Amino acid sequence: MGRPKIKPARVSPGVDGVEASFASRADSLRQLQTLAGTFSLPLPPSQSMITLQVLLVVGTANPWRLVENRRSSARHPRRMLCFASFERIWRAIEEYLRWQQADALFVASHMVTPGGFSGVTADWVHSNDFELVFTPQREAMRAEICLTPPEEIVML
Repeated sequence: MGRPKIKPARVSPGVDGVEASFASRADSLRQLQTLAGTFSLPLPPSQSMITLQVLLVVGTANPWRLVENRRSSARHPRRMLCFASFERIWRAIEEYLRWQQADALFVASHMVTPGGFSGVTADWVHSNDFELVFTPQREAMRAEICLTPPEEIVML
């Protein structure tokens, strides 16, 4: 006597007319959440942090959602990026991961000083002013790496 075969539940055709199973969407969501969970970008020197969260809102035009969570002492709005397909959100998360690596190299090259002087960067910028001084370069780097635009951005 074997275990009964369980068929995945089917959802009605979505906006794009393609049927998808709950099981495959749940698996896709799990894969994305695992990938997004590897992204954690510290923003020195205040040690604020950006993390990602993936959501799936079935029955909407852009069901795949990527939420940027910023944890810092300053009040930053959270952004929800809405994507039409699994492939587009996957590509966007991969770009975030490349940005994380590039930013870590940028910070390391600017924060380490010869002789270990504390409180200043290699460019002789006070560490408290690091974000203020280097935000334009870091945002330009992000714009060069994160090229997959969402279909919609919602400020939370």
